[in-house]
Amino acid sequence: MNISIIAVGSELLLGQIANTNGQYLSKLFNSIGKSVVEHTVVGDNPERLAHAISQGLTRFDTIVLTGGLGPTKDDLTKQVVADILGRQLVIDDVALNFIQDYFNAQGQTMTPNNKQQALVIEGSTVLANDYGMAPGMLITEGNKKIVLLPGPPREMRPMAKNKLLPYLLDGEHIIFSEQLRFAGIGESKVETLLMDLIDVQENPTIAPLAGTDEVYIRLTANADTKEDCHDLIAPVKDEILARIGEYYYGSDDILIEEAVSQKLTDSYAIYDGVTNGALYHRLKDVDEKQKLVGMLPDSEIFLSNTSNIHDKLQQAALYIKETYHSKMGIALLNEDEKVYIGLLTDQAFKAKMFKMPQTRNILRRRSQNYALITLLNWLR
Repeated sequence: MNISIIAVGSELLLGQIANTNGQYLSKLFNSIGKSVVEHTVVGDNPERLAHAISQGLTRFDTIVLTGGLGPTKDDLTKQVVADILGRQLVIDDVALNFIQDYFNAQGQTMTPNNKQQALVIEGSTVLANDYGMAPGMLITEGNKKIVLLPGPPREMRPMAKNKLLPYLLDGEHIIFSEQLRFAGIGESKVETLLMDLIDVQENPTIAPLAGTDEVYIRLTANADTKEDCHDLIAPVKDEILARIGEYYYGSDDILIEEAVSQKLTDSYAIYDGVTNGALYHRLKDVDEKQKLVGMLPDSEIFLSNTSNIHDKLQQAALYIKETYHSKMGIALLNEDEKVYIGLLTDQAFKAKMFKMPQTRNILRRRSQNYALITLLNWLR
């Protein structure tokens, strides 16, 4: 199945809002092995929208439209689709009752244009909207499918995941994906180390993906049950982690700072001469156990410069640990295109160096993930 996603709304073209729906749907469809091959954004213009849909039907198996299902005059998606297919718009009683009940509960009178939201295309499979008024639709036309989803993300996302997805699965099989997440290693090195596995991939498939200072590997299996998919993925995942497991921090939706924070069971503080406090803020945002007790920037006010960066690193970790009376002290320093990280506990001091360009944005941004994956490996 190849899919074209068409986002409808002049506000998207004007830059007033971002097309986050397209990103979400691409990830969702790819997670079940469906290929998204085109994204299009069309304003609230019936002629241009009709052209985009008509062209898409000649090129793709499935057209997915988001937006234009509301009660106003510029909400024209379902009328355009109905005209192209030569079908009527009919009232969906379930949707109409839901809208009426909503207005009754609010003590308000339903205006006629709100009834428009209960109109659906004749012969469509109605996708219930549990978080709004306008239902979605799935229409089969010959060997083609057309999907209409609401524009607001809080309505669109649960509808796509919970209502639409079962209709897009192949019936006989389940498609399941696990996304492995890595930091401190580049995409080209990942591909080099895994090339023999990628060359012979079948089921599951192996798809390396580049993120922002991270690399993801999506493993997708096709089987009769979800458990069978897990069984197919497990040995491939084990082989990948045997090769690059030192850079792995978790799967699917976890953030690297969450993975590190989960391992930090004692109080700690950070002496930061590299990221200008960004590392502190990332860890503090996920610090549910309130273990991160403080941070200081590198300054001669706190530590005098020494001729030996390794000595200064240990001094910095000790200084921050004692200043905040924490169980652990973390220090980050840089010198001569090298970043140094140290971790001091009551038992030992660990240190590591990695090369890093001194361009300000690269140094500040990329060093965070290198530091986090180093900490995670020390804490495992």
